[in-house]
Amino acid sequence: MSVSALKKLIPSRRMTLGVELPLDNDWSPAGLQRAKKERRPFGVPNMEHHAEYARLADQLGFKSIWIRDVPFFDPNRFGDAAQLFDPFAYLGYLAAITDHVILGTGAIVLPLRHPYHVAKAAATIDQLSGGRLVMGIATGDRPVEFPIFGVEAEKRGEILRQSVRMIKEAWNKDQMLFDNQLDLLPKPVQDTIPLIMAGRGTQTIDWIVQHLDGWFHYPRGIASTQHQIAEWKKAHEDHGLTEIKPYISAYHLDLHEDPNHPPKPLKFGATIGRNELIRHLQKLEEIGVHHLAFHFRHSQRPIPEVLHELAEYVLPEFHHSNE
Repeated sequence: MSVSALKKLIPSRRMTLGVELPLDNDWSPAGLQRAKKERRPFGVPNMEHHAEYARLADQLGFKSIWIRDVPFFDPNRFGDAAQLFDPFAYLGYLAAITDHVILGTGAIVLPLRHPYHVAKAAATIDQLSGGRLVMGIATGDRPVEFPIFGVEAEKRGEILRQSVRMIKEAWNKDQMLFDNQLDLLPKPVQDTIPLIMAGRGTQTIDWIVQHLDGWFHYPRGIASTQHQIAEWKKAHEDHGLTEIKPYISAYHLDLHEDPNHPPKPLKFGATIGRNELIRHLQKLEEIGVHHLAFHFRHSQRPIPEVLHELAEYVLPEFHHSNE
């Protein structure tokens, strides 16, 4: 029996820390100026150093690298192209250039993809990475995309539930598909690839708890996060589950050079010094956040510099050598 990538991601009760791609600071003042000079629209990152920075995150001991699924760039309503590259093709590349870091999707928009294509692509990534995939899934939040793909937006929740069932069946190593006549290969290295809901996906918390392996939710304040985790735990209790499945979040980080700089709020994060950041992360850990991914697009400092500082001072407060 192989060790689940989710167990590798969160090996103990301690919160672990990862990164969210793109590893670019294109939303910072300097990044905006650079994009203007390079004639890149807002929301389109510079991916020139993407491989170098991904390797660095892996080498420095970050637990995860998360990427998003954004089929179409919508500059007028969303202005965010994520990491540009197709998630599954890119995950195959990342699997080849990293050794330890968990590869996560935050998240694959299931209603816009055939579930068997998703199952085959994900199992391929799991094989290529040696069992390092955690697949976040979602229904999608960009209305313009649904008619392009011929999908009825109002049915996206139902489509997601059906897709989850079909994907799990395709990964089953003990039974072939379609009356035992056909099979979908390869199978995952893991017994099954962990499925994490990103956001609510038009589902109830009860359904998420019953059918998936964790919950990745948007960054929010301590009090709001604590209330949400309380709901998450109650759903487990209501279904007689004694082990709480992982609650995962993110944080938009502009790490200030002054270690004691007080937090200056950003949407979904803050400009903050490392000591104040550590205190904030400790509060998140106390209320039940299991894993958190740093997002650096607001960062006013070079990405490698920030990664090194986090690895030297912040990761040791949460990660331990035996993990």
